[in-house]
Amino acid sequence: MKLYYKVFIVLIAASILGQFSCKKLLEQNPRASITPSYFTTQAGVQGGITGVYQNFRSLWGSENFFYTLQGGTDEVITAGSASTTGANIMNYTNFVNNADVYNTFAQLFQNAYQDINTLNGVLQFGQTAFTDAAVQKQYLAQAKFLRAFLYFELVRTFGDVPLHTTYINESTLSDSRAPIADVYNLIIQDLTQASTDLQTKAGDPITSTVSSAFAGHAATKASALFLLSKVYLTRGWSSAAQPTDFQNALTTSQNLINNAGTYNKGLYASYDQAYTEANDASNREDLFSVEHNTDPKYGEYSLNAATPVNYNGLAFYFRPNYPSIVVNYPTNSGATLVTRDLTNGRPFQRVRPNPDWVESVLFADKTNDFRYWNTFQTAWIANNASVTPRGTLTIGVDTAIWVPPYDPGATKRAAFKGVIFLRPSVAAAATGVNKNAWTTIMYPSVKKFDNPGRPAVNDASIRPIVLLRFSELYLIAAEAAFKLGDYTTEANMLNVLRTRAVARPITAAPAPAGAAAALQVTAGQLQSAGIDFILDERSRELFGESLRWYDLVRTQSLVRRVKALNPTAGANIQDFMVLRPIPQRQIDLVTVGPKFPQNPGY
Repeated sequence: MKLYYKVFIVLIAASILGQFSCKKLLEQNPRASITPSYFTTQAGVQGGITGVYQNFRSLWGSENFFYTLQGGTDEVITAGSASTTGANIMNYTNFVNNADVYNTFAQLFQNAYQDINTLNGVLQFGQTAFTDAAVQKQYLAQAKFLRAFLYFELVRTFGDVPLHTTYINESTLSDSRAPIADVYNLIIQDLTQASTDLQTKAGDPITSTVSSAFAGHAATKASALFLLSKVYLTRGWSSAAQPTDFQNALTTSQNLINNAGTYNKGLYASYDQAYTEANDASNREDLFSVEHNTDPKYGEYSLNAATPVNYNGLAFYFRPNYPSIVVNYPTNSGATLVTRDLTNGRPFQRVRPNPDWVESVLFADKTNDFRYWNTFQTAWIANNASVTPRGTLTIGVDTAIWVPPYDPGATKRAAFKGVIFLRPSVAAAATGVNKNAWTTIMYPSVKKFDNPGRPAVNDASIRPIVLLRFSELYLIAAEAAFKLGDYTTEANMLNVLRTRAVARPITAAPAPAGAAAALQVTAGQLQSAGIDFILDERSRELFGESLRWYDLVRTQSLVRRVKALNPTAGANIQDFMVLRPIPQRQIDLVTVGPKFPQNPGY
């Protein structure tokens, strides 16, 4: 069995999860059963950090956490099977004083602080756990990187948060929130040290040993430098901004780009290669990811169980209910056109693309820029042999369901053997037959995270979730340059991605002549466009990657863009919603000293 434990704190009360077991044994005790001396051992350091990596799996890939990162933005709206809580979060309805909504945000708060306490124990008492000083340095650098990562999640979600840097194994009834400036200072301190101490790349001997101990991708120097550049960028927009933040963000991101070969990283020649399942094990653009797998010893996948412990559903949250589309649609009669299978995935239908903005504005150019086609599935191939609508469909060859981002015209729609769906505004203007509008259960599906290689149809995804992607470095650099008024550098960074966007998969027709030139942007264009061009480019490059809420908040664009672009959430969002509510339990447990404050509006 894997050795791991997790120290759980709400407020500063300590509790412990079992050692030498994958089963969580939560007990509220006034003193933690893990004493500081445990962290002085190799088992304590390894077990502590491994437990943190394990805990990441309980967040990234989970449904509720996905709603908080992706929902309530300009990219997506609710789909037919979103949970009530998920719909409330995405639409900002019944949002304030709703225990279920608050508890969803508490998931990050409680997990982060239990892990931070563990990492504090490692850093405080694990300084001499290993006889090999080089190995010791690597483990402690991992702990600093992870602590910085978690505090970054907390500060940009909740604002001022408790700042703890020492191990807590005795309960207390007091706590307070530190200013974001103090939190950012610790994050930058940790990442600066981690970027110095961590080994250069995953293939280095000690990093390989450390990574295997954590059953996944351990952080490397490139991971820390990426995150450091993004932290500088984020702080630069905030009330804690320092004069050099945007320059530091630009310099750090560009240094990493310019030395990509040193880290065995870099852009793939074609966008689709970065998301190909076959590349997961050694993805050039993956700088840090959350691993998921089917090995039961890691406690996230239970064999023969209906649902794994940490269900990774990222491959399915965008999936429409394609098996519900029948031969005689829209009447509910006849055989299913496409039955559920490994290739098409589980039809969870939690979110769907924001129709008109995504298809007619964001991805307006689908001829030169191929990222729309690399991001969305718009055709479902017939796989049910009993289906014969308007002619015979050849199984495995003919398209049975088609959701084109344009009207193919009345003649083509009439001749098409399957069922066509158009976005609502296009369907309303179309004439003739076979002009069904998108519904809450049928729409284009994000396909970048598809996992046809999982063991069985109803299994969770076993693909890694990439949290730090190399291509985002160009966007970080471009945004920092924009804030510095260096529009030429901004254009240079964005044009690298826009040039790459022309490339097609080997199965697609070649790009039209002059496609790359048509996509280039100039400094003058970017100066006039402002931050919105960068935000649009971020969405074209990183659509659906659980980054959007943070991107819009960081750039002070969330409320403005949701009001203007999101048809279901725009009327409900309010200015104070750029911060999430502090968990009520944290507030209630502070009974000594000043009352623990809630964020404004909640």
